[in-house]
Amino acid sequence: MLERLRRMLSAEPDPQRAGPDPAAPHTLVLYQFASCPYCQRVLRRLPDLGLEVQLRDTQRDRAAAADLRAATGGSQVPCLFIDGVPMLESADILAFLEAHAAARRAAGR
Repeated sequence: MLERLRRMLSAEPDPQRAGPDPAAPHTLVLYQFASCPYCQRVLRRLPDLGLEVQLRDTQRDRAAAADLRAATGGSQVPCLFIDGVPMLESADILAFLEAHAAARRAAGR
């Protein structure tokens, strides 16, 4: 615990929170609904990023809502599944998507 606190105070990245490699190819599925402002924050950026992201609306699609609850234990959106692993929080999702899009552009994909 002391080491974790030192890392937090020094602003070093926590290796336990390291996300997926943005340069690798990924299957992306975004659970969202239209009236959620945090979802809109992510949805507004998607066209500019040029990524293929499957959208699942948890308000209009009961199966999507059930899948999200089964996978995460909750109903928080937006939730981006990266190769089946959930990522919550719009800021984290956007940071990953922007890094992923930049890595794809750099690789010529």
